[in-house]
Amino acid sequence: MKPNPGGIITGEAIIDRENEINEIWHALENQSVVLTSERRVGKTSVLRKMEENPKNDWIPILYMVESKWHPIEFVEGLYETLIEKEVLKNKFHKLKKFYTKYVGGDQIGSWKLPQIKENWKILLESAIEDIVSVNKRVLFMFDELPLMVSHFLHNKECGAKVSMEFLDTLREIRNKYETTKKITFIFCGSIGIHLVIKDLKRNFGYNSDPINNMKIVVISGMNKSGAMLLCEKLTEGENYQISDKDKIFDDVCRKTDNIPFYIQHVFAFILESKKRKITEKLIDDAITHLLNDPKDEGFFNHYTDRIKTYYDPEFQKIALFILDKICKETGFLHEDKIINLVKTYREIEDETVKEAINLLWSDHYLLRKTNIRSYKFKYTILKEWWKINRG
Repeated sequence: MKPNPGGIITGEAIIDRENEINEIWHALENQSVVLTSERRVGKTSVLRKMEENPKNDWIPILYMVESKWHPIEFVEGLYETLIEKEVLKNKFHKLKKFYTKYVGGDQIGSWKLPQIKENWKILLESAIEDIVSVNKRVLFMFDELPLMVSHFLHNKECGAKVSMEFLDTLREIRNKYETTKKITFIFCGSIGIHLVIKDLKRNFGYNSDPINNMKIVVISGMNKSGAMLLCEKLTEGENYQISDKDKIFDDVCRKTDNIPFYIQHVFAFILESKKRKITEKLIDDAITHLLNDPKDEGFFNHYTDRIKTYYDPEFQKIALFILDKICKETGFLHEDKIINLVKTYREIEDETVKEAINLLWSDHYLLRKTNIRSYKFKYTILKEWWKINRG
């Protein structure tokens, strides 16, 4: 198997993740799921594997929504995806009824008309009703949903009002139809839907909890056996010389935190180097190249951009300062020491620092020691990048 870092991974190239997938399928029998992690950890590959290997009679529909900037674009894309997947084979009776009411014709196509855009909620609910009316079990997997809602928020045509209405509409749909066991959802995103909701609550008076009845599932690095298997697959057919395969593969897994994207990068570097003997020195060279790459093919800048874009202004500088300091520590750092460090930087309330730490923990920047409020970077590779490029 050739390394393909950042490319579309499908079929047998999606290694392992069985534990995470089984957890998701189990949860879906009772409630919808929020699937969360950072970019390039492997969420979309998990969704693709679920789409390719459905269970319990579910028909999984993977719908990429990152490019949508208005709810009607979401509805239009959903309709087109359902047509493409032949879920209803164009038998949208309820949807066509309301579409005809607003347009005057029964040929669906003019989604951008003002009367259509302003009635997106009714059209979405109608499409869902059509799906529930047939004897199928449909699983909607909305990839990058939080980013789409953030687009709505910053779109002058939508703003906070429409963003809140959209989230509430999805909750209403779940509450109405999940008990039928014919429809359920996975909301997936790399910025964390909780950040969007927090923004709406803090700055726009949002008082709903649109995901509090959903199961939160976090995707991190692969388990050790899966990561080792990926290393094995990426060396097949290349005639590499590896003196101690288990030791070399363990070194790769440890230095990449078992994250498949970074494992792929290591073997892409090795392949491009045209060296046939894989050593620990060659692996170190691959990691060093990734951490110092001016093109940032490792997407490490995403971690700083996410804070600068989605954290409230009062937490942005504090969060970055905390990470700048923690990256230099060899182990866990207690909350009290973090607070004192921040206080050397500026006058601030302890509670504000605690909230910033909690944000970084819930957003998977930090790992917390069990039962002790001590923290360190969750991923070693991110810590090393932070130390080199920011610390």
